[in-house]
Amino acid sequence: MKRHNLNHDNTEFLSATLSFLAVNLLWIFFALWLLFGMVPVLLLAVTMNHMINRLEVRMIRAEQRAGEGQGRTLDRRV
Repeated sequence: MKRHNLNHDNTEFLSATLSFLAVNLLWIFFALWLLFGMVPVLLLAVTMNHMINRLEVRMIRAEQRAGEGQGRTLDRRV
């Protein structure tokens, strides 16, 4: 059985997902702009940016904890 390059497949799905997300956000922002004006669109954009930043910080902390946990097990062996 042939093994496919799984990393390459994941990057294709990631790029497709991100482009799909961008297109959907574009029409949602445009519809909100037409219905309510620019202020709600800007508030939604700032809120989404804040939530993405919080998610990034959370992921970095989880990676640091995982790295510290591995370091501790290595120290115990020595």
